[in-house]
Amino acid sequence: MIQSSPVVQAAVTAAAGSPFGVQVATVLVLLAAGFAYFRALGTKGRVTSKGGR
Repeated sequence: MIQSSPVVQAAVTAAAGSPFGVQVATVLVLLAAGFAYFRALGTKGRVTSKGGR
């Protein structure tokens, strides 16, 4: 089984059985967290090409 972070587990728990507005807010928070994570990962993980090779 894939281990997920406590933040994701808390978000899933909060969204399950909650009103639609809470579910939408949860999705937006998760999307924002994912966007921030991949922005940070992208700035550190990119390899710049040297020359034309």
